[in-house]
Amino acid sequence: MNNMKKEQMITKIQEIVKDEKFRMDAYFFCGFPSGTPNEKLLHACEAYLDTWEKKKSDKNITEHMIEKLEEAAAAAKVSTVANIVDNNNDIEQILAHKELLY
Repeated sequence: MNNMKKEQMITKIQEIVKDEKFRMDAYFFCGFPSGTPNEKLLHACEAYLDTWEKKKSDKNITEHMIEKLEEAAAAAKVSTVANIVDNNNDIEQILAHKELLY
């Protein structure tokens, strides 16, 4: 997606939040092998979405989310765990266009 727009980025971040919440529910409530939920990534994305909804950009929140996205991308490259929910493609696309997050 070469011409990614901010709205598309927001949709991808919302999808990551939704997937991480599913992973959390599946992991803790059902014992479903969905991979360990990434709570730090979940909270960072939720904080970013909260500022976006309030139309109040916060550079620190944006940079924190980018940091958590980068950590998740790095962990996915070395992980051998099969996840039912896979955000790796969305994370990579967001990071490739992270300048749109500000």
